[in-house]
Amino acid sequence: MKERNLKQIDIVRLAEPYCKENNTRLGRNDISQYVAGKSEPGQHKLYILGKALNVSEAWLMGYDVPMQAESPAPSNTYPLDDIKFVNVPVIGSVAAGTVCLADNEIIWYEPTDYDDVKDGQEYRYLTVKGDSMYPKFEEGDLVLVRCQSSVDSGSYAVVLIDDEEGVIKKIVYGPNFIELHSINLMYPVRRFENENVLRIWVFGLVRSIKRKL
Repeated sequence: MKERNLKQIDIVRLAEPYCKENNTRLGRNDISQYVAGKSEPGQHKLYILGKALNVSEAWLMGYDVPMQAESPAPSNTYPLDDIKFVNVPVIGSVAAGTVCLADNEIIWYEPTDYDDVKDGQEYRYLTVKGDSMYPKFEEGDLVLVRCQSSVDSGSYAVVLIDDEEGVIKKIVYGPNFIELHSINLMYPVRRFENENVLRIWVFGLVRSIKRKL
């Protein structure tokens, strides 16, 4: 850090005790990648860097907040104008077998109002692709998904069919069938009956939409 005349190796050494405490590795290559803007630290490494340098995690992320850390905070939360935020992982897609907690699927972290995710469940953001759910969901929107394997009939959910990539659909249950509804009328309802209902796997429930301006 230029502000403190620190070299990358100095930062690594300062972070060592926090790395051991959190069972996380942080090396010179990581620091180099962050400084060059080639990658961003995940929530655990962001916390470690904040503790090691005694700076605000929000400041490290580039927000216009004071640099100095005012008080200890949970590993993935930070105050911003009296609102507590938490970093929620963004994943590019949901493929067959994707596990909600798989770190290798994470692209970046999106600051999210803590009140939206404070129920203790696991959450992920997914980027909307295509126009099958237009106009409620537009391509490029971020949808906040609560990871769960079942949802109520009439809910919007991220679902997978066989080995297809996960999609957002309105899911409707019947006595011996499941229907997946698109909002865009150009896309027909997909109906699965009897044993074919087993072809459908629910990844999670859509809780909210974040539209990038």
